[in-house]
Amino acid sequence: MTAPHPTLTSDDASDSLGLDPKVLRAHGLKRFWLALPSYVGVLVLLWLGAYLGSVKPGVAWLLSGVVAVALSVILLVVRHGLAVRTQDPMLAFTQSSFSIAMVAIGYALLDDLRSTALLWLSVIVVFDLWRLPRRQARLAMGLCIVLPMLATVSRHYWHLVPLDWVRELFTLLILAVVLPVLYLVSAQARTTRARHTRQKQQMTETLAHLHQLSIRDGLTGVYNRRHMLTLLDDEVRRSRRSGRPFTVALLDLDFFKRINDEHGHATGDVVLRAFAQIAREVFPDSADMFARWGGEEFLLLQSETNKSQAWSALERLRLACHAHDWAQYASGLQVSFSAGVCEHQRQDSSERTLELADKALYEAKAQGRDRVVVHGPVLQAVVAPTGSPPRERRGQAGAASLALNLNDASPWTAMVAGKLDEQPDPEGADAAKALGWRARLLTLLWGSNPRLHPAMYMSMFGMCVYLSSIAGFLFYLIPSGVLPRVAGYSFVAHNTLAIVVTYTLLRLGLTAHWRDPAFVLPQVLWGGAGVIIGYGLMPSTSPSTLQMVCVSLVFGFSNLRPKQTLWVGRFYLVMMLAVLAARALGDAPDFNARKESLEVAMTCLVLWILSLQAHRFSLIREKVRAEKKALQEATERLSQIMMRDPLTGLFNRQYMQVLLERECVRHQRSGRSFSVALIDLDHFKAVNDTHGHAVGDEVLVGFAQAAKAHLRDSDVLCRWGGEEFLVLLVGADPGANGVQAMARMRAALAGTHLCPEMPDLQVTFSAGVAEHLPAEPIDRTLQRADEALYAAKAAGRDTCRLSEPPPLAQASLRAQA
Repeated sequence: MTAPHPTLTSDDASDSLGLDPKVLRAHGLKRFWLALPSYVGVLVLLWLGAYLGSVKPGVAWLLSGVVAVALSVILLVVRHGLAVRTQDPMLAFTQSSFSIAMVAIGYALLDDLRSTALLWLSVIVVFDLWRLPRRQARLAMGLCIVLPMLATVSRHYWHLVPLDWVRELFTLLILAVVLPVLYLVSAQARTTRARHTRQKQQMTETLAHLHQLSIRDGLTGVYNRRHMLTLLDDEVRRSRRSGRPFTVALLDLDFFKRINDEHGHATGDVVLRAFAQIAREVFPDSADMFARWGGEEFLLLQSETNKSQAWSALERLRLACHAHDWAQYASGLQVSFSAGVCEHQRQDSSERTLELADKALYEAKAQGRDRVVVHGPVLQAVVAPTGSPPRERRGQAGAASLALNLNDASPWTAMVAGKLDEQPDPEGADAAKALGWRARLLTLLWGSNPRLHPAMYMSMFGMCVYLSSIAGFLFYLIPSGVLPRVAGYSFVAHNTLAIVVTYTLLRLGLTAHWRDPAFVLPQVLWGGAGVIIGYGLMPSTSPSTLQMVCVSLVFGFSNLRPKQTLWVGRFYLVMMLAVLAARALGDAPDFNARKESLEVAMTCLVLWILSLQAHRFSLIREKVRAEKKALQEATERLSQIMMRDPLTGLFNRQYMQVLLERECVRHQRSGRSFSVALIDLDHFKAVNDTHGHAVGDEVLVGFAQAAKAHLRDSDVLCRWGGEEFLVLLVGADPGANGVQAMARMRAALAGTHLCPEMPDLQVTFSAGVAEHLPAEPIDRTLQRADEALYAAKAAGRDTCRLSEPPPLAQASLRAQA
């Protein structure tokens, strides 16, 4: 007549065979010690009953001895891990079966406490069976029904008082209805909890992944500028405390603009990714932090490194860059870089160190590029060898290990594309739903609001219990005279009203926007109050009535809030004590003070255990919901970060690729064309070289703001790379509209000061516009826009050119017209 304590571990026994034996033993011991208080509590009440004369001393000694011996054996087996290699490594099924057997023995041997013995089956079903593998859970459920039946038969043979077989069968019938419902309700609550836990884990992993993406450049995979600024500030603070040196190096790929112009932007992207991979091979130590600083510029931050060591490290990178086979990406392609190094001084700020490294970089460019210049008392320059340098061992390793596919899309693009692919097609889902007769039947019975379907599912369980109660009243309790007709039909009306009101509210969706959309709290209070009052009016049916009380309380497991669970538990306890007091004060002829007091005490213990577990589940559910909301908000913020360029706030290139692919699909479906405009700020390299990168950044931000102000809401602007921008133009005549939009922007920028600190600085831009053609790959459309941009530059810059469709495409368009 015992059951496990409610606060057990949530380990799934079906997965336990794959755990370490030490972990299994620890979980088994935790499970045992948490279950022990419930055994002790039951034995205390048992001996209290023996003291009051309600339990025979021999029965109390027998049950106590069996429990003591069994618990000792279980503790011994679990402590020494004797069962970790079996199908029941934590003895979960063994303990559950033992508890069920003890309940059956108590139901057969006890007299005054016999009605409360079956209550512990509710505790076992609610807290234990869902942890077992499905086959063991079904076997345990069978034991919960079969063993009480055998106990009833055995009591008939040895007990002196004849059994009321009708009442006994009624009790067993209610038990057969209540226990499966209890199991399904508790399993539903725990399935929800398990789903929330898995969801939390998945979101945590997603958040960790997004965090990595938020600190990484989407194209190259190295740190981005935002994160490198954070690392640089941390390094400055650490240097001020310890006095230890660190160096900063700014790297710029030589003549990268020429690579884009001669080989296209796709090749330029491949070069950037390959160079970043070479740098990761040359600087594998986590103390060497490498970041993409902007466009074709990179920054290297080396902790605990002086300028001589930094120069040597960059020389290794320069030689590895020479050793790499760049011709595999484009015929005749050669890549080198210039670098400026500055050793941070303790009294300087990070901005000052970056400024000095920038000056050293300009010195490297002025000396002919392809070299490393160190800022210091004496500028040191290393001129590149005229011939190809010998292939160093490290350079060979770095070049040979470039195993990644440099033409692959960025991690962010792949992730977004994957999520887009995972999104269900609403039209297809609606079509499948319309064709499924089961779905139509479900909608007919449960309504069209899917949010309330879980509540309808739970209400079906309640309906089964209510219908069994109504059947009991109509076919047994009222005809046999256990309950007067008026009271009996009142209970029938009470149960019928609960069925009709609950189903109507949920079916019509009236509770969808309530604070309790599942309408659980009213059901728990209404059902519990009716059953407890019925217990007071029908004490002879207490075994089945008290089971109904447990079912009513368990219904709140999956929906009640933490305060509600305790409040409902107290309500049930107060109702039970009030019924006991009413029967005592009412001087009912069949009132047995000792029997009913022990019965109520045992019932209150079971109800409070159920309430505490409901409270625990509710706290976990609230915590999971709060964490889920926080993780969702964080994920959304990080997603926005990953879609945006950190400097200008515009969409970045990776996300624009996703938008372009989506626009191509939309074009195929609707026939509505679109254009792209590729923009390049004229002579921007001169701005950086003359005024510094800080002014160049201000110009980029100012251009982004001005461009957004003069584009339509339907147009999408992104930073394509460095000083290049891309505009997605949608319209009825997108080609002509694109040229007009670029003309408006050029006119507006003519009088706009993009850099407030330098009002005399005027910046123009060139643009190439290309209309997307049917069945044309988006890469080809971008290539034509790139060619039009080059034509605009060749025409003297500060102009816009429209890409003419190929002759075959023109003929096809005329034929369609």
